[in-house]
Amino acid sequence: MAENEVVAKVQSRITQLEQGSNGLTLPSDYSLGNALNSAWLMINDDSKLMATSDGSKAQALLNMAIQGLSPAKSQGYFIPYGQKLTFQRSYFGSLTILKRLENVKDVFAEIVHKGDVFEIGADESGRQIVKNFKPDFSNLDNEIVGAFAVITQTDGTKNYTVMTKKMIDQSWSHAKTTKVQKEFPGEMAKRTVLNRAAKFFINTSGDNDMLIKAINDTTADEYDDKRKDVTPGNSVAAKLETKFNSEKVKSVPDKESSTTDVKSENKTKVIEGENVDDRHEEPEVSEAQEQARKYAKELDKTEPTVEQGELLHRGK
Repeated sequence: MAENEVVAKVQSRITQLEQGSNGLTLPSDYSLGNALNSAWLMINDDSKLMATSDGSKAQALLNMAIQGLSPAKSQGYFIPYGQKLTFQRSYFGSLTILKRLENVKDVFAEIVHKGDVFEIGADESGRQIVKNFKPDFSNLDNEIVGAFAVITQTDGTKNYTVMTKKMIDQSWSHAKTTKVQKEFPGEMAKRTVLNRAAKFFINTSGDNDMLIKAINDTTADEYDDKRKDVTPGNSVAAKLETKFNSEKVKSVPDKESSTTDVKSENKTKVIEGENVDDRHEEPEVSEAQEQARKYAKELDKTEPTVEQGELLHRGK
């Protein structure tokens, strides 16, 4: 499909939506033609974007246009997933969209760096609020520990959304690509918390259904109920070490003692890993545990097979 055919197809569809019963209304300061042409130039200059299907190109441009956004203003970008081209909003695009909703007066998001003063609390109704936030210039190069967003409604009510870095990482782990997150972690962290905060307002807004659908389509892959746990404790190495610790406790004999309290105390010490009786030799399974720990460095690269797990357990 030629360049003018793709752009013309999208323009024609937008015209139909504006004239139809849906009543789509683009922002008064939005130039549809300029936005589509500048977006097409970006697509045409990238061989990976051009390799996608013509249908997905048209749909991506349509989603962009319905939202009244333009990549020329850093309000979004195009990402190819195989043969499918998608349009995703940037942080600035999300800000623009939310400010256009009829029930939103103002919106912003901030990043919390390690060392910043950040305190949360609750208002009289029990809703979470940010009580204190004092960023420090000297902390800007520190690691990101969280982010929060504030959406002010037309009646003055402020709605806070707070996410820890772990929660942000869980969201990113579900994304089809993490290239943008790695290149612009700060902006993407703000975008992530802002998108989460906006879900209620977007889906309860009285704005045009086509606009709401286009907004939701661009964030469809941002969140998922079946997120994978990204905590270190859930790694393969951690699971094996936990298993070996459990086997170690089971392998220590529970000798009879004339005093019940002493026996109970000894059991507690064994579980905590202390040497209760110097005459007891370390259980054989500890050797396997040591081998597992040495092997742990490789576990994040290669998942051990069942046979490998059995060998580790036997100390071979």
